[in-house]
Amino acid sequence: MSKMPEDSIKTSAAFQNRIKEIIADEEVEGSDEGKKCSNAEFAMRVGVSKTVISNITAHGIIPSTLSLIKIADYKNKSIEYILAKTDNSAFEKSEHPATFHVRLLELIHEKGLKISDITNNPKITFSRNSIHVWLKRKNIPAIEYVFQLADFFNVSPDYLLGRTDDRTN
Repeated sequence: MSKMPEDSIKTSAAFQNRIKEIIADEEVEGSDEGKKCSNAEFAMRVGVSKTVISNITAHGIIPSTLSLIKIADYKNKSIEYILAKTDNSAFEKSEHPATFHVRLLELIHEKGLKISDITNNPKITFSRNSIHVWLKRKNIPAIEYVFQLADFFNVSPDYLLGRTDDRTN
C-alpha cells in the first residue's frame, strides 16, 4: 500500500493571494515612481524560475519545499506565513542555521525514537523508507511531509528545516 499523496500538484488560493500581495509590495529599485515589481523580477530576486512564480500567481500551485524556503528567506518570513497558514509575520532567522537532516536526527535522538516509531503514527502518510532516503541523500521532503513531521515532533516547520532556533515560531 502506497503512502504517497493522492495527487502531486497541491494548490492554495490563500497562498496564491499571499504571494500576489508580497509581489505587489515589492518596488523596482531605482524607480522614482514606486514602480511595482514584475513576477519575473521577483523570481530573479528570490532565486527561483519565472515558471515557479507564474504557477503560484496564476494557479496557486505550491512549489517545492526548496522554492518555498527561498521565498521565505528572501522575505525573512516563516514558511507558514508564506503559505498563508498564519498572519503572524514575525520571524527570527537562526544565526547558525542547521539542515533539515541535522534537525530531524536531533529530534529523533532527543525523543529516543526509531524511525518506525514515526511512520507507525496514523497521521504520518509517508513510509519509513522515505525518511531513510531523505537522510541518506540529504533530500528535503515535500512541504506536506515537513508539516507532518513538525506536527509529530511538536515544532514549527521552520525549526525542522533549520531556518530558526525557535521551536514554536
